[in-house]
Amino acid sequence: MLDVQVRPRSDFQKRDAAATSRVVVLATDGTSQSEPAITFIQALAAKSKLDVKVVTVVDDSPIPWGGAETEIVGEYQRALRAEALKKVKNQIASFGSPNWSVEVRSGDPASTISANAEALNARLLVVGLGGHGPTARLFGSETALRLVRTSRIPILAVAPKFRAEPRRILVAMDFSEASIEAARLALEMAAKDAQVVLAHVVSWDRKEYIPEDWFRSHESAVGNELSRVARWLDEERKFRIGHRILYGKPASALLAYAEELGADLIVSGSHGRTLLGRVLAGQTVAKLIRGAHCSVLVLPAAAAFKPYDRLSLDGVSAGRQDWAARLDDFSRRNIARRGRLEVDDTNVGAQVEMSGYRFLGASYEPHTRRATLMFGDTDGAGPHLVRSVSNVQSVEILRDTAGERDSALAIGCEDGQTLLVFDETAVAKDGK
Repeated sequence: MLDVQVRPRSDFQKRDAAATSRVVVLATDGTSQSEPAITFIQALAAKSKLDVKVVTVVDDSPIPWGGAETEIVGEYQRALRAEALKKVKNQIASFGSPNWSVEVRSGDPASTISANAEALNARLLVVGLGGHGPTARLFGSETALRLVRTSRIPILAVAPKFRAEPRRILVAMDFSEASIEAARLALEMAAKDAQVVLAHVVSWDRKEYIPEDWFRSHESAVGNELSRVARWLDEERKFRIGHRILYGKPASALLAYAEELGADLIVSGSHGRTLLGRVLAGQTVAKLIRGAHCSVLVLPAAAAFKPYDRLSLDGVSAGRQDWAARLDDFSRRNIARRGRLEVDDTNVGAQVEMSGYRFLGASYEPHTRRATLMFGDTDGAGPHLVRSVSNVQSVEILRDTAGERDSALAIGCEDGQTLLVFDETAVAKDGK
């Protein structure tokens, strides 16, 4: 959460209900820390008629087998998967529904679960948050945090005491699409007549030397925008939606107020609208997941690469063989446009690598599976920047609402995502 300039907007569009996925992916390791998540989804599925898909992952980290025969190694791994599947099926039979499908996969847990949820076009990915001990954190909050960094699907990390629809919800609101979409998703799972607070965090303290009328003017503008968003989120007045302006370090302020409110659920988008917003917001979400004593719902940073209401997808994932030609076309259409380059790494989170340079071109080499982005001045003078992306797995072009102009380029790889976002303000100013 960040303090951002309030820009009144009127372009929020409700998502077509018919296009909204009803699939929920529930990830469990078969231990007790997953039981609250299973119980909660059982109640939510009954209310909302969700299609629940259960997945468990057996970590396939290399084992020093030495000269062991391949057949012996394979038999051992099959036994591990069979044991994991049996354990999870017994757990689902006790706390969930026999109608849920259960699948066991091998691989890195976070990336495997993320890929599974995306392949199913899931609306939500649910995991257990665990407690606050070292072991619980390792297999609970840290797994949830890795999912936030890798997944393109909203993540619900369910706390131990969270077994029913949330009645008190704290939404970290910075007026970005991520925070608003996260709030809308939270209301879908909220209890009837739930109390919801939209909280905007101003990331500096009130000082005596700052005029009081400045504070009042700023708070009035933020308050008006919070009220407008509240009305938009809940046109039928099903919930009690209030708002609050907090001051201080975002994560600390939100966690303290969540305790004061007695919140069942903290809700946040994990990227801001500004350049610095993506970086700091990712840090804030990590602190929320690690420090919250309640459940946490997050729209991940990687969701910025996914087209929502404002953007449409140009069908670039049709086939790897088309990427080189599509990037050539993309380069011809957008040469000399100014933009910013953001890298979302699975280990360090989202960071801004470049801002303000002109785009010179993009290419893809099929044999090496490497994409290259080039930036600098079109006349060849001044500094240049080259960004290479190895082991490319996806290429997506995002367009504006009318589908007439490219808005962004997203390149996915094994380690995360690289996003080029064009600066529309600069385009309008210099006409290029």
